[in-house]
Amino acid sequence: MNNNTYYIVAIRTKYSFSDTADDIIAVKLDFGYVESVPNVVSSIDFGSTYYYTDNLGIKSEVESVHPQYGAPYIRTKANYTTKDNLLSLPRF
Repeated sequence: MNNNTYYIVAIRTKYSFSDTADDIIAVKLDFGYVESVPNVVSSIDFGSTYYYTDNLGIKSEVESVHPQYGAPYIRTKANYTTKDNLLSLPRF
């Protein structure tokens, strides 16, 4: 089991106007590394932890989602907002 911790600071989406978590295709980590969503999903499933931190410093854990139809994707776990926090990050 892996117990690495990562912080997501930016996202890449399929389209510039994407507004759903399943449109995220890659993330940029705090140390500059870019990782594809399939790799993030796999890392989470094998025990790594990913976080998003908002502008107030509130940390939310990122989870992998495996829908019955469609590709697995990532989103933040439920917290004080109904929007997915990852979508508020800068795009790259």
